[in-house]
Amino acid sequence: MQSKLKVLQVIPKLGYGGAETGCYDIAHYLPENNVGSYLITSGGELLKFIDKKKVKVIRLPVQSKNPILILLNSIIISIIILLSGINIVHARSRAPAWSCLIATKITRRKFVTTFHGTYNFNTNIKKFYNSVMVRSDLIIAGSNFIFSHIKENYSEYLSDRKKLLSIFRGINTDYYDASTTLEADEDNLFKSWELIVGKKIILLPGRLTAWKGQEMFFRSS
Repeated sequence: MQSKLKVLQVIPKLGYGGAETGCYDIAHYLPENNVGSYLITSGGELLKFIDKKKVKVIRLPVQSKNPILILLNSIIISIIILLSGINIVHARSRAPAWSCLIATKITRRKFVTTFHGTYNFNTNIKKFYNSVMVRSDLIIAGSNFIFSHIKENYSEYLSDRKKLLSIFRGINTDYYDASTTLEADEDNLFKSWELIVGKKIILLPGRLTAWKGQEMFFRSS
């Protein structure tokens, strides 16, 4: 009898960002398809919503960029892989990706990374640090733009033995249902924001960070 496939996802912190919500969704999707779901993170707001009956959560300081901690994390992750019988390790950020790279080399497991954004690389050292995201067996780009960014800037780390593909970000169609009406909530929001019904409103949702363009949006409005 073939043993059940087991996947370990590793992410620095399980907050409300795109990478984090994607990790959360996949963590719960896997057991629904008879795949063992494991998650390593340092913490985060979404942790309280994890269904512990479906997802095995392990807390480690994988958010740290300290080389000593990265090495220690790699040893602990190697032990977790062997004890839990993990088949695939999926890293979603650079610091934990280095730990996962070392761990998968030791345990000879498949390694997957998701390249979520464009990382700055003003020096060769920084570019080398970023390159861990393209040192996996399978590299997932979150968009065609990121796919092109990888090809243009990290081609020296790619080879025929590695797979690079785009997987676009999805949404929960049950949660974001256009037919859902929340009139009371909408009325309260309009009042709290002092919005005028019928007036054109532009909303720029997103985490407050320089590269998402909020400052440019305000300057041009």
